[in-house]
Amino acid sequence: MEQHLKLTENLDTEIQDEQKLINSKLFKTPCYIFKKKKLTSTLDYINHAIKTKYSNIRLAYSYKTNSDKEVLKVLKKKNICIEVVSEKEYKSAKKMGFNKIIYNRQAKSKKTLLDALKNNYIVNIENERELSWLKSIKTKEKIRIGIRVNFSLSDFIADTKKINSRFGFNLYDDLDNILKSIKQYKNIKIVGLHYHVTHMERTPEKFKIVTQEILEFQNKNKLDLDYIDIGGGFDCFNYSEFSFDDYMKAINSCVLNKKIKIIIEPGYGLINSCYDYLTTIMDIKKTKHTNFFLCDGSKLHLNVKSKVNSFDVAFIEEVYSKKSMESYIVGMSCMENDRLYMSYNELLLKVNDKILFKNCGAYTSSWTSNFILKKPYFYTLN
Repeated sequence: MEQHLKLTENLDTEIQDEQKLINSKLFKTPCYIFKKKKLTSTLDYINHAIKTKYSNIRLAYSYKTNSDKEVLKVLKKKNICIEVVSEKEYKSAKKMGFNKIIYNRQAKSKKTLLDALKNNYIVNIENERELSWLKSIKTKEKIRIGIRVNFSLSDFIADTKKINSRFGFNLYDDLDNILKSIKQYKNIKIVGLHYHVTHMERTPEKFKIVTQEILEFQNKNKLDLDYIDIGGGFDCFNYSEFSFDDYMKAINSCVLNKKIKIIIEPGYGLINSCYDYLTTIMDIKKTKHTNFFLCDGSKLHLNVKSKVNSFDVAFIEEVYSKKSMESYIVGMSCMENDRLYMSYNELLLKVNDKILFKNCGAYTSSWTSNFILKKPYFYTLN
């Protein structure tokens, strides 16, 4: 069996710009290039903003967004809270020494759930099965838990798709009964509410609506909360129309009681712009109507669900001809839809030319599987 290669090298900052990256002979392809300085500076910016302007905000990082060890080392050094959604992630975060963990999702095992509570981590309960595990625990102090809630934003925004979530407790249908049930158990105290904003809903306005609705529910039920955990990545730090401040101002505009901590999980915004993916043209196939440029990479290394032209691309030089000719950069897997880039103008690429796919740090390397291809090389730019 072929061994999957993963190479980590610390490289000087002198090759930070795109042309030097593409021209550099230091990189074996295909490879991920992690720009460590970019992540560090983004974390410093957020932490400074929280310290000086948004003191009620707490930052957490979604482990599943990108769990490369070099990324996790930076987060651990900055003492960032890690949000995990599986037993595997939970054990990995503990092994790496993270002392602040949020444990979410309905697939928790009883053993890890109880271990998380024992270690005073934040645990957001998803279902009655998990609640039943808590009822038999004998303790002098109350067990402090959060509750995962869901509701569809289509109830408030006309152009939002109706979503019936399989996660947590519906805010309107069954949460009232759950609260009544919990009150019967003297050993349990609800200290937080958790909601996850889907990737289709990530504008500051929609984060504001979510926060507002949860706070109204809290006030209605007179819940004495420590935190509200709003999951879902921010679309910022990625040349987006929105800034981090846009999200913070939207969320905080409806938070009157600043004693309640608002936990944010902007994994996508944090890591996406910190990664590039470098490939090399291996072969060229020209047909009557279409040209295909085969690279040594694949959409399997980026995101198997991604569509063509999902990522920004940089070339070594101007490669667009004025001639009309459908041109594709395709991956080396056996899948017909393994197409990474498309142009309606002829591409003047040559064998051995390098292509840099930019802003691909979120849900790419963490999704890479062993299917067909070896895993890409991995480099860290300090």
